[in-house]
Amino acid sequence: MDRLKGVEYFKRIYELGSFTAAADEFHCSNAVISKYVRFLESWTGSKLINRNTRTISFTDEGERFYTYCLSINEQTSEMLDSVADTGDLSGELVVASPVSLSIKVLSPLILQFKKEHPSLSLRLQMSDQLTDLVGSGVDVAIRGIEAPEDSSLVAMRLGSLDRILVASPGYLAEAGVPATIDDLPSHQCLVYSMSPDAKRWEFLLSTGSGQTKSVSVAGPLVADNSMMLIEAVKKGLGIAMVPRDYVAAELGAGTLQHLKLGAEPVPRSIYAMYSDRRYLPRRAREFIQFLRMSL
Repeated sequence: MDRLKGVEYFKRIYELGSFTAAADEFHCSNAVISKYVRFLESWTGSKLINRNTRTISFTDEGERFYTYCLSINEQTSEMLDSVADTGDLSGELVVASPVSLSIKVLSPLILQFKKEHPSLSLRLQMSDQLTDLVGSGVDVAIRGIEAPEDSSLVAMRLGSLDRILVASPGYLAEAGVPATIDDLPSHQCLVYSMSPDAKRWEFLLSTGSGQTKSVSVAGPLVADNSMMLIEAVKKGLGIAMVPRDYVAAELGAGTLQHLKLGAEPVPRSIYAMYSDRRYLPRRAREFIQFLRMSL
């Protein structure tokens, strides 16, 4: 049997915690996965996995064998990259990013990168939920955040993501135009639930001192997707804080108005995040560098 394939199967069983999930990912049956595990246990002379009808657990030997699998996987990828270092990128690049950021900002860049590397296969996981990079097999996660919090990941800043307040002309005609950020608590504010300042919007004061001020907000809609909030703003449901790039077309057409209240929302940065490993595949390194140069 193919030992390298068995190593890859075992690695994903460990990371996914499931024979079935690994079988689904590799488009094979549970029986094939089980056969490879028995082969590896025979090869190593050790029981690697304890399994019953509902759960699996890993023996001490299985834990050590997973570390070995990581080492083999990295060394193999490094060797292949070094052999083909002057050639086109190949293999599969798995990228996770939020839905709105992907569609409004990243999509033309991702498609351009793919066009420049026709032998590369791209798999995109678009979700506003935070992604378990190891468990989902993600090479690079792109996030628009204030600052990285997960110390187990390497984070590289790619660019800025300025946020602004927007409302529709209809809403402002009916509810009035706020004069300062202190007026926001008396307005209908639409909340992006995934933001750390979801319930208390944070603003950078225009004094040049770098000081910030937060304002409590509430309203008729809380959502984990910025595009949904933008649609709600266009319908006149209230005021939203969204990245400027997401509403460029609406601002140009006049369907939304930028509210300048003497203070601008604290900006976010776009980060590339990946597992804290010794080796990052060349295709992931070049993708990150491409985004740094493009954003």
